[in-house]
Amino acid sequence: MKSIRGIIFIILIMGTSSLLWFFAIPVEPLHSLDKLSHMIGGLAITGFFVVFLLSTRMKMLDRWFNGLENVYRYHKYMAIISLALVILHGQLQERVPEMDKGFETSLSEFSKELGELGQYGFIALILIALLAKFLKYEHWRVIHRFMLIPYTFGIYHAYFSSKYDLLQPTPLGIFTAITTTIGFMSALYMLTMYQDMFFKYTGKITGIQQMGKNAIELEITLDKKIPYRYGQFVFIKFFQDGLEKAPHPFSISGGDGEKIFVTIKVLGDFTHQVYHSIKINTAVALNGPYGQLNFEKDAQSQIWIAGGIGITPFLSYLQAQPINCPIQLFYTYQGEDNAIYKNFLQGYASTNPHFKVNFIDTTQTERLSFESYHVPANTKVYLCGPEKMVKHFTKQLKSHNNDITIDFEAFKFR
Repeated sequence: MKSIRGIIFIILIMGTSSLLWFFAIPVEPLHSLDKLSHMIGGLAITGFFVVFLLSTRMKMLDRWFNGLENVYRYHKYMAIISLALVILHGQLQERVPEMDKGFETSLSEFSKELGELGQYGFIALILIALLAKFLKYEHWRVIHRFMLIPYTFGIYHAYFSSKYDLLQPTPLGIFTAITTTIGFMSALYMLTMYQDMFFKYTGKITGIQQMGKNAIELEITLDKKIPYRYGQFVFIKFFQDGLEKAPHPFSISGGDGEKIFVTIKVLGDFTHQVYHSIKINTAVALNGPYGQLNFEKDAQSQIWIAGGIGITPFLSYLQAQPINCPIQLFYTYQGEDNAIYKNFLQGYASTNPHFKVNFIDTTQTERLSFESYHVPANTKVYLCGPEKMVKHFTKQLKSHNNDITIDFEAFKFR
């Protein structure tokens, strides 16, 4: 999926920050290293504004970046870039000649100390966040909450250590005030308000169906209809004793909006808890829908590639209406117990001549490969599954089919 609008947004924000700092007039003459250090420090603050804004799960950002998986990818990149800018800012400040640093008040000395604390805080928290795969989801979320503290220190440092008067209504002062306010409010919103304000679809579990050894399908009846497009997903909170209260993303595998189905496969601690202990009538709250897969756009024929639980976005489309364009599905899984909905897919293929399905059990046959696969003209490719699988197949398909369009949902939210 392309993220052109999102990338342009980031470039415009960071470019504007660079220009404003470059042309701003300091309150006193500055050494060239000091000026460069201020500019880089300003870029770091702007970068963290982007980081916190991207964490809000705004649907506008979902559209701009063509999916939350892309939003989170750029969120991660911007965090790393901003941290590098913070470190570079500190290194340059140490190299500014003492005679060119000017007189420092007790307030500026204090803000400088806070800036250093903020730098160490960002380094520690971002390094820990990059080790997300070794952390439980709830622990990872707690670490992200603490990011507001070094960001606050950084804002204070920017305002009271700077040789530019950021409190004046200059272009730089206005830009800094807007971005730091939005950045701070975005972080505060995710910390205190997100789970109360944006889970407006409530309901309860009205059905539980076993889908093999490691998966269940939940029927959820909502108090009001949720408008969703086939292939989208929602964040769900389960209000049941013993289950983690944090929201988790699940693809919608069917339903009419008033009643929806989600399929949950055991992939970690939380899904293991849900699989073994979820009960009928458990209250739920939903936020969404999210996702930019669109099976009805600009294609005369389609190729679907699903890995494991990645079959669920395709099911919502198949179960809603009969397809009327050629679709070939490649469904790869590890063992028959993980081949959820196999009977449904076989039955659908037997009754609809437009639909063909290929089952690839990696315990019985070689892994699926598109190394030399030729995609027919006017064919769109849809991928859904683990991030590594999506990247691998995308690379293979692109290597022999330069002009094809590939849309995907990759299962990774850290």
